[in-house]
Amino acid sequence: MTNGAAYVVIDEDVEGAEKVLATIKFPGPLYKPIRSVYYTLKGNVAMMKQDFDGAEKMMKKGLDLGMPMKEAEGASMLQMGMLHMQKNDLKQAESYIRQALRKGLPDKENEAAAYLQMCSIMMNKREFRAAKDFFRKAKALKPTTQQIIDQIKQIEKYITRMPG
Repeated sequence: MTNGAAYVVIDEDVEGAEKVLATIKFPGPLYKPIRSVYYTLKGNVAMMKQDFDGAEKMMKKGLDLGMPMKEAEGASMLQMGMLHMQKNDLKQAESYIRQALRKGLPDKENEAAAYLQMCSIMMNKREFRAAKDFFRKAKALKPTTQQIIDQIKQIEKYITRMPG
């Protein structure tokens, strides 16, 4: 069942994902790794609906159960970091994103996104040398996702004028 939900979440069909996830009445009996994915998917759906508190609660449940794959754990940590960025809790966001980078991420797109988020946090903290370092790492990954490319172009306008 959670597989079906994963596909509709990937397609950004929030209503479809909710329907699939709603078919699971009692997640308790699910095997631990599947239950973890279930809560992570519920967190993803909540994120898509801008319910950051609900997303955080579900994603924490998923993380507490442990992820079936290391990359999935890193990706969940990255999502938690981005969630905290949305809430403007930069200290917690930085902690989660650093953990995500340490655990490993599934692909260069996620890794570039993590480095760009760290760049943004460092700019807010006025740690310009670190911001530039994270920016270089993100750019070196040569991401292909349009949203990430746009972010790089946007940051590039400001980063050259920064001291450090």
